[in-house]
Formats: sequence, structure tokens, C-alpha cells
Amino acid sequence: MSSEKVNRTADLRENLKTTDARYSGAMLKSRDHLPPTPTTVARDISVHSLDSDHSSSLNHREHHEPSVGLYQDHLALQWEQDPGEMDPRATIQILDLYFLHAGRATYGMFPRKAFMTWARLGRGKSQDDRMLLYAVLAMGSLFSPDADKRALGKRFAAVAIYAAEKRFGKFSLQLCQSRLLLALYHFAQGKPQEAWDFCGSGLRAISALKLNTEEGIKEMVDGAPELEYGFDRRTFEECCRRTFWSGFLMDVSLDMTRLTTTVDLIQQQRYNGFFGGTLFVVSIEDAFVRLPCVEATYETGTPCDTPFFDYELLNRFAPKTPALGTMAYLCLISAIWGDVLTFTARIARRPDVGYEQHYEPFYTKTYERLEGWLAMLPAKLRYSPQNLENSIAEGTVGTFMSLHALYHATIIRLNRQTRVSAMPAEKISRNIEHAFHNASNFLSMMHSLALVNRQRHNDSSEYFFSTPFPGYALMLSVDVLSAAGTFITLPNLIDTVSNTMSCIEELATFWASARAQQKAVVNRLNQLTKVAMEQRQGASNGSTGRFWRISDSLDVAFGKDDAMYKSNEQQLLGVVGQLAGC
Repeated sequence: MSSEKVNRTADLRENLKTTDARYSGAMLKSRDHLPPTPTTVARDISVHSLDSDHSSSLNHREHHEPSVGLYQDHLALQWEQDPGEMDPRATIQILDLYFLHAGRATYGMFPRKAFMTWARLGRGKSQDDRMLLYAVLAMGSLFSPDADKRALGKRFAAVAIYAAEKRFGKFSLQLCQSRLLLALYHFAQGKPQEAWDFCGSGLRAISALKLNTEEGIKEMVDGAPELEYGFDRRTFEECCRRTFWSGFLMDVSLDMTRLTTTVDLIQQQRYNGFFGGTLFVVSIEDAFVRLPCVEATYETGTPCDTPFFDYELLNRFAPKTPALGTMAYLCLISAIWGDVLTFTARIARRPDVGYEQHYEPFYTKTYERLEGWLAMLPAKLRYSPQNLENSIAEGTVGTFMSLHALYHATIIRLNRQTRVSAMPAEKISRNIEHAFHNASNFLSMMHSLALVNRQRHNDSSEYFFSTPFPGYALMLSVDVLSAAGTFITLPNLIDTVSNTMSCIEELATFWASARAQQKAVVNRLNQLTKVAMEQRQGASNGSTGRFWRISDSLDVAFGKDDAMYKSNEQQLLGVVGQLAGC
């Protein structure tokens, strides 16, 4: 430590004696008499620098509210501490949870073994290193069944937020990673606007460091006096790439003013479900970086070269690509999903005239890419009951299900979000049929997962399914399948949806978005049950003979461009009848 840093730490310790904040070699524990986090501390740290009006007003408040200043000193003191040295056992326990639930292929920025070794044994960590480690621990704490560790995670998050604010404008790889992790943390906590802000600031830092290009990554590696986390050169380069791709997966979209249904569901984002208020920050056309390598080679420190991102990879007739990591396939399908979100948002503002001429070429091109993506999946990632069981055994079921959730959600949205008044009747019928088919397929997958989940919970209390996007895809599928149907198949639909609720219930343990989705699906189940009861009692409930229909969507974001809920009854029920064999 420099003498200045030693003096600063000594001053902080002296100031905090009255609050019993000395460490005594252990992690800072929650104390009732510590002041709560001031709301001003948590505001938009990505926008305000230390010299901004916001910071000045906070410093002004500190003169009048000593507790705020003490809290700031408390965070500053903990930032000076390495949690891996203070409590190695708890650090490793929480890191295990992080890599089990959030740090695998989904957001696989770090190789597990090497990172955990650095966290536990690495000495002389910099301020940026400690900032990142606190952010990782905050995220990992969300998955702990121990209430004390979850409470400790809030302190870790507060330290990481404080540190990220103090490092404003000092772009580093750790700052990019910390902001992305804090975005994910706030999203899980049900704070979508804060999540969006951290995500946006993380992406801006990624852009500042030019991590969207191999040249930028090389510059970072060449310019580093020593490589971060004790990684070798190739592992560090892959870490930089994966940081970019993690940001790409988190990139937000859609209109924050368009709330979803009466249960206030959170809008979808490129992968998780952030509540965004902007267009995508990262354009896939600006991704001049290699795709993530196979996870096993990353873990062993022998990452191999992979191709650059190119839509030509999704051409079914393109030469076979070298082996890619699971995260790479997730990024590829996410790119198609992002294109569909962008296109459907833009075409919704077009007039009826010329609508079909814009919609159909995009529809055809997207299907070609989806077919190409499905064809390029390695055998172990294609959906089958056996592969589902294998993914559970390997601990990768969240990513495995997310791949297929993105695939089916993309097709559902592409077919569902179209303007009925501007398209020929036969194409609307085509879209309804495709939406029903893919919703049914994904519901069946989640039903199979739920059966395994129920059996596993009989034998173990551990969570094994914690990736959020399948929760949105399940809600979207239920919304499609419950738009209309036959009375003969209604009991089976109710039973199937009821059985899959255990999956959303498990996700709701960690993710606020899943709690909103859970509420929506429960409400829809109640509607379907009421329809079934009224039919048995002889009431029509607006149904037509053998058919029933529900008029209100779970997701009002589709607006008037909704093939499922805005098409005329005869057309919708005609497709339903064909699918049911009536």
C-alpha cells in the first residue's frame, strides 16, 4: 500500500470506531445500527461523475447528515479489503453459487477454476479487482438458501456500486464486467431501470475499450503491465471476448412506456428481460470479434481460434464451422431474436400500405437463419429427452433450455406480431399455426423439465434451474395456447400448464421477472378453469359450440399487431380446429 492509502485507511478506521465497523479478520456482517443505504447513493452512477452536481449535492448532505458520511466511509473501508483474504471459506461458497447459476455458458466471462484460485489466493488485488470481486459475490449471493449470505450480498453490491462510481471514467475490463454484473443483480432484484442503466454504462465502457473488435482486445492485452486474474495471454483474450458477448446478451430494447398487462410484467430484452427504454446499444454488424470457444478448452487454459461472427455461419449450405462454445450458439440465436425484436418494433409504426412487402422478405430470411442455426447445433445441444437429462446431470440445463427457449420465442414473436388488417388471410392463418405449433413444443419441453424437477426436489433441496429467459418463453407460449382452443383439449391444457408452474416457481426464487410471469400464468390458469367450469354448467361464456376463446392477451406489448388476439374469430378457430383434428 502507498503511504497515502495507509493514512486513508487509518482515518476511516478511526472514524468508524463508534459504529463498530472494524473487521477483526472477518467479513463485514449486517448490523442493525448501521445507517441504511441513502437513496441518493444508488442513483444513476453511470451518468454522474465525482465532480457532477449529483456528487456535490451528496457531499453537501454529508455535512448535515453525518450518518451518510459514515456509510460512505464504511463502503470505502470495505472496498480496501480483499474478501478472499478476510473469509476464504465464505468467498468460495458464494463463488461456487455464482458459477453454478450465473457464470456458466450463459454469462461465462470467467473460467471457473482459474478465477476461483485467483479470488482465494491472489494477493495484492487492485481497487478494480476488488470492485469486480464484490460484484461477482453480490450476484452469487442471490442463489444462496442462507438468508444471512443474501443479506451479505446486499453489502457486497453496495460496495461494488460505490466502487464503480469512484472509478467513473477510468475504463478497465473490471469496470465493464462489474457494471454488467450489477445490471444483472438489479434485474434479479426487480429494479429494471437501475439494471438498464448499469447495462448501458457497461456497454459504453465496452465500446470505449473497443472490445467489439479483435484489434481492441489485442491492444488491451499488449498494453497491460500484467494480465488480470493471473490468466495467460490466450485465456485473457478469451475473457475479453466473452465480456463483449455477455454485454451483447444483456443489451436492452423496446419501449419502457409500454407496460405489460395489469400485473405489470417486465418487458423482454435481448436475452434476460430487462425493462429498456432505448434501441439496442450493440449492433451485431459492429461485432468484429471471434465467437466464444468451447467451454472445456477455456477452463483448461487452451482456448482455440473460432470464426468471427457472420450471418453466413447460419447458412445451411455453408461449410461446417469449427467447434464452438455453448455460449456461441446462445449468441447466434440471440442475434436472430434481437433482429426480430428490432424489426417488429419498427414495422409496427409503418402504415398498412406496403406492410406485406416489408414483412414477407424479413420473415423468409429469418426462417432461413433459424433453420441454419438449428442445423448447426451439435448433437448434444439438440432437444431430446435424453439430452435434457444429460444437461441436468452436467449442471447446464439452464443454458440448454435457454437455447431452445430463444429459438421458439423468436418464431412465436415473428409469427404473432403482424398486422392482421394489412396481411392476406392465408398468411395470417399460416402465422397462427406456426405460433401454436412452437408454443406447444416449448410447453412440452418445460413440462418434461417440470417432471424431472419434481422428482429431484423429492431427493434434494438444491436448485438446478435458474436461468430467467425460459420463464418469459413459457409465459409467451401459455399466452398463445390459451388464446383459443377446443373444450375437448382444455382439461389437458390446464393440467399441462399447472404442472409446469414448478419451473416458474423455482425461477421466482431468484428473479423478480419470474414472479411477475408466475402471477400472469396463475391468472390465466384461473381464467381457463373458469371457462371449463362454465362449460360443464352449460354456460356459453362467449364460446362457439366446441370452441372457447379468451379476448385479452397476457402481453399487451403486441398492441394491434397481434395475430393471436386481433384476428377474427372465424379465422382463429379455423386454425384451432385443424390443429385439433376437428
